[in-house]
Amino acid sequence: MASLQEVKSRITSVNTTRKITKAMELVSTSKLRRAKENYNKVSLYSNRIEDIFHNLNTKIDDWNDIIKLDNSLPRVFIIITSDIGLCGGYNNNIFKLFRQNVTNEDYIIVLGSKGVKTISKQFPEEKILLLFPTIGDEPNYNVVMKINNKISSLLFSNKIRSIHLLNTTYINSLTYEAEDKKIFPFSKRDIKLNSKKNEVNNSIEFEPDPKTVIKKSLPLYLGAIIFSSIASSKVSEVSARRIAMENATDNATDIIDFLEKEYNKARQAKITQEITEIVSGAGNE
Repeated sequence: MASLQEVKSRITSVNTTRKITKAMELVSTSKLRRAKENYNKVSLYSNRIEDIFHNLNTKIDDWNDIIKLDNSLPRVFIIITSDIGLCGGYNNNIFKLFRQNVTNEDYIIVLGSKGVKTISKQFPEEKILLLFPTIGDEPNYNVVMKINNKISSLLFSNKIRSIHLLNTTYINSLTYEAEDKKIFPFSKRDIKLNSKKNEVNNSIEFEPDPKTVIKKSLPLYLGAIIFSSIASSKVSEVSARRIAMENATDNATDIIDFLEKEYNKARQAKITQEITEIVSGAGNE
């Protein structure tokens, strides 16, 4: 059994850790409220842009008239990770998707210091289009514009065949899911679903014509989706960190309870031994 001093030292150490994790849990809870509010605002904007764009999409018979899509061309993956750690499996889930879905033939854009440090070391430098080591607590549309300009130029010059997002989708405060989301071109299922969803808007007329409008508005659509995905990833990250810190605090409390029992047991054993020695000494006199 460890000495009283050793157990006491461990209790002090774990208690200090618990104070830190509890403070980080409270900070994350505060940030989560702001991140949710920001995500809700961005989602309203993004969803409206999506509705209008998918309504436009139902009026296009052949996308090759706008952009020629060649399946032999590489894909672009926009990978969203966190700026800092201590958020459970948040980044590991994205890295797992990256290993499963991205090849050295594809192009990548990486956001977040964790992704920049991990992915940029294991990927061909010439295939890395953009790196953003810092996202910040609130999504910055200037970052979205830089990404949008890069991928739009590649798309309209027929150098890529598809655009994917590796991000974390926020579901609720306890649930979030890493996913590979293809944002262009659209799958037939997406077109069919959004065609039904936009039945009310199908009477809208576009000038000069849907093809011209959709070509001009495609960067706006991509920017809205990317912006919304960054906001979703951020609220998921903060939520994951809050859960991780809450679990760490609970675990620290359990350890302290165990150590305090060990300390009391060792202290009682020491007192009993001292009493026994005193009684034995008195009996020998």
